[in-house]
Amino acid sequence: MKRKRELANGRDVVKTTDAIIQTTASSSITVSKQNIPADNSDLFPTDLLMEILKRFPVKTLARLMCVSKLWASTIRRQEFKKLWSSHKQRSSTLIFAFKRDKGYGQDCFFFSSLQTKNQGQPSVTTATYLTSHPGDLSYTPSVHGLICYGPPSNITVYNATTRRSITLPKIASQRTCLYHYLGYDPIDSVYKMLCMTKGKHEIAQELHVMTLGDEISWRMVEDCPPHYSPESLHICIDGVLYYGASFGTCTTTSVIGKDRGVLSFDVRSEKFDVIRVPQGRARKFTSMTRYNGKLALMYTVYGKIGLWVLEDAARHKWSSMLFDLPRLSGYNTKFQVFCAVDDGDDAGEFVLAPRELHESPFYVLYYDPKKKRVRKVVIEGITEHEELPLWDKDWKRKTMSIFPGQVENLMFL
Repeated sequence: MKRKRELANGRDVVKTTDAIIQTTASSSITVSKQNIPADNSDLFPTDLLMEILKRFPVKTLARLMCVSKLWASTIRRQEFKKLWSSHKQRSSTLIFAFKRDKGYGQDCFFFSSLQTKNQGQPSVTTATYLTSHPGDLSYTPSVHGLICYGPPSNITVYNATTRRSITLPKIASQRTCLYHYLGYDPIDSVYKMLCMTKGKHEIAQELHVMTLGDEISWRMVEDCPPHYSPESLHICIDGVLYYGASFGTCTTTSVIGKDRGVLSFDVRSEKFDVIRVPQGRARKFTSMTRYNGKLALMYTVYGKIGLWVLEDAARHKWSSMLFDLPRLSGYNTKFQVFCAVDDGDDAGEFVLAPRELHESPFYVLYYDPKKKRVRKVVIEGITEHEELPLWDKDWKRKTMSIFPGQVENLMFL
């Protein structure tokens, strides 16, 4: 591949024997394919190619993968993914999951919307419709831009950036009670899916794991604490997957009614650890979120938001926080606390949204408990979506989950 670079009419033009690439300061791109000669020994240096490609967004990179096999393999390399992620100026996104109950069945809808900056006043943003799926689903929290949903035996992984998806192979098991957890390792830029079944007496059995993009089948995991029952609540933070569990003892045959705690799964090493949770209110958590970069078990009680923040997993050390919920007398609906925002200037805010959807347009509330301040953000494009009858009056609609801090990623499914 021979290369020639020139500047023409304010456009940076790179000519190779494979293609002509024209870029502007705003990263717009024009690609013209050329005939590829038989003698292509004068190849573009890979490090230089990566330096050029790192400037482009995901959608443009997807087009550039068609230029040549070299370009496609370069874009898929782990080294390039790390370079691209470090260069990319991130804008965090909220992922919304809604459920519509038609009486004779259910549908789930997924939308995304940029997290708005704290401007101290109401604002408006626009949502992007991602995908939908019929039926009663299980789904995982969005992890670094990927969403997983579907019936337990037929899980789909969806990339919110590229709009592409794959269906994972079925687990070869006679058991129907399956749990799926998605994890991400930021060191190697690797996604892994952990799947487990519950057997007799609700005890976890048959643990499987799959590395997305590299493997086409499940493999067994042997190293796991015995005598526990998994829960669906989970979250992945800095390469560690946390999920709720109930624990028994070595002499018990059932874990029902036993101690409730947290299991951690290191995505990179695939090692498990048990994290004990303090007795009392901490064991009644209803969701998991990220707070100050750490795992937080969250619950609401008597007009307050309660957090138990993991300070030291090895020593099972937690800290407790309690915040007053805001008074929302001016809103004719009931709100639920879905998550905490943990990046940028808005770190420490909680995201509240209507649990039942009764009016249009849809909106969320950002609550800063330290400043005692609530700001409303109207999100257009959800209830107004013409092709989705999400707002039909005869059907029940619920906000199922809101996942913060999502970013673009280069996982080409």
